[in-house]
Amino acid sequence: MSEQEEQKVEIVKDPNYRTIIVNGVIGGHRPGFFEAIIYSEEMISEDALATLRPEPSKIRVRRVLQCRLIIDPVQAKSLAKWLTQHVSEYEKVFGRIITPDEAKPPPTRGLSV
Repeated sequence: MSEQEEQKVEIVKDPNYRTIIVNGVIGGHRPGFFEAIIYSEEMISEDALATLRPEPSKIRVRRVLQCRLIIDPVQAKSLAKWLTQHVSEYEKVFGRIITPDEAKPPPTRGLSV
């Protein structure tokens, strides 16, 4: 193969390929690999809406475990670099991303004591 020719790569989607909305990740590292469980959350509002006056206190959250990723250390480092680069580019365009830990609680109404 000459230098001018690039090797072609065949792309095939797995039958289980899908898009997942990621609301959270939990996991860690072990000898030889990183492990991440990807989950999404959805609001369950049927009980809250089952009465004439909706009852927000009856809203629940369902956490759905979507998949488990096993990532070798080289790919984990590559993924971390890729995410860091893209988060930086995103923040340059759209502004700083505030994480829940950094968010200020809403101001209280009325007089403070």
